[in-house]
Amino acid sequence: MGLFGSFLSKFSKSKATIEDLEQFREILISSDIGVKITEEILELVKREKSEELSTAIANSLKSKLISSSRAINLSTVGPTVVLIVGVNGTGKTTSAAKLANYYAKSGKKVLLVAADTFRAAAVAQLQTWGERIGVEVLSGSSNSDPAAIAFDGAKRAKDEGFDLLIIDTAGRLHTKSNLMDELGKIQ
Repeated sequence: MGLFGSFLSKFSKSKATIEDLEQFREILISSDIGVKITEEILELVKREKSEELSTAIANSLKSKLISSSRAINLSTVGPTVVLIVGVNGTGKTTSAAKLANYYAKSGKKVLLVAADTFRAAAVAQLQTWGERIGVEVLSGSSNSDPAAIAFDGAKRAKDEGFDLLIIDTAGRLHTKSNLMDELGKIQ
């Protein structure tokens, strides 16, 4: 059973109780979904006509995700820069690769930059993804300055006519001032 299936199995009852909805609210908010979007999803779940709560949740999440998706407006002069940031373990590197794959398949010239020099496997993971999807990956040596790698990526993207530059960064919490300062340097 995948992660989503495991998540939904917690809500396999036929009818939603107030406690179920409150638990679902807590899960969404603790996942950084945000209060506004959480409330919108809960309203969709309440209106859903499905017999099983797990089906109502799946349908509501799918509906909200599809209606919320937006394309990136690519620059017509120089590369568009996408900086991937977030907390540890949320799939930033995989998301960067998926985004790169989407735009590469759309005929865009994409450069991935491995600026997560703190997680040993991050650079290797992004390089593996780059090979699989046919997208170039720029990386520095181990423990290189992430801002310097990002700068080199921006220069290369501009000089070589890339349409999209995707910079994968280390996971960070807002309470870690050194990582937040690093993000400021990259920006």
